[in-house]
Amino acid sequence: MSLTKLEVSKMSCDLSRRSFLKGLGGVVGTSSAAAILSGNAVSVALAFEPIKGGTEKGALFNKQQMMMLKAICATIIPATETPGAADVDTQGFIDNQLFHCYTGSLQNEVFQLLINIDSEAKAMFDVDFVELSDKEQLELLEQVEIGSNTLLLNNRDKFKFLKSLVCFGYYTSEAGASQELRYLAIPGGYKGSVPYSKGDSGWGSMGLKY
Repeated sequence: MSLTKLEVSKMSCDLSRRSFLKGLGGVVGTSSAAAILSGNAVSVALAFEPIKGGTEKGALFNKQQMMMLKAICATIIPATETPGAADVDTQGFIDNQLFHCYTGSLQNEVFQLLINIDSEAKAMFDVDFVELSDKEQLELLEQVEIGSNTLLLNNRDKFKFLKSLVCFGYYTSEAGASQELRYLAIPGGYKGSVPYSKGDSGWGSMGLKY
C-alpha cells in the first residue's frame, strides 16, 4: 500500500521533530529535556506565536515580570550576529508554556525565582534587576548559577529549569533553528556525512516549525 503525500509529510515532520528533541537533550541535558518536554509541551510550543517586543502582560506574568524575564533571556542567550533569546520573544514563550503545560506549584517556583533574583539585585547593587547594566545582570546570574549564598543555593534548580525553557523557546524559534544553528533543508540529495569543523554552528531542525 502506497503512502499519501500527507502521510509522507507527517512522517518526515515526526522524524525531524524526534531528531530535534534528541538534540535538545544535548543542549540542556537529558533530565532537563525530559522535564520540559512532557505532556503537551511540544504541541503548545508549536502553537506559540511570538510578539515583537514581548514585554506586555502575559497569561501569568505582569508587565514588570515580563521585562525581567526578557532581561534574563537576553543575558542567557545574548544577541550577536544572530538574534538573541529576547529578540524572538522567548520571554513570551516561557509565559505561554508555563501557563499551558505546568502545575501551579512549578509556576510559583518561577515566580519565586524572579522575586529572589530581584531581591539579590537590590542587595548587591541597590536597584531592581532590570535597572542593572548588562555586565551586572550577567554577574548576578552567574552567582545564581553557582549558588553563592544560601538564598541563591536554594534557587539553583529553579534557575536550571528556567534556563531549559529559554533554550527550548529559543532553539524552536525560526531564528534559533535556522540562524543560530545550521539548517539543511529536506528534501534534498542524501549525503552520508557532512563536513564539520571546530567552531561551526551545530545542526538544527525546523521540524517544530512545520
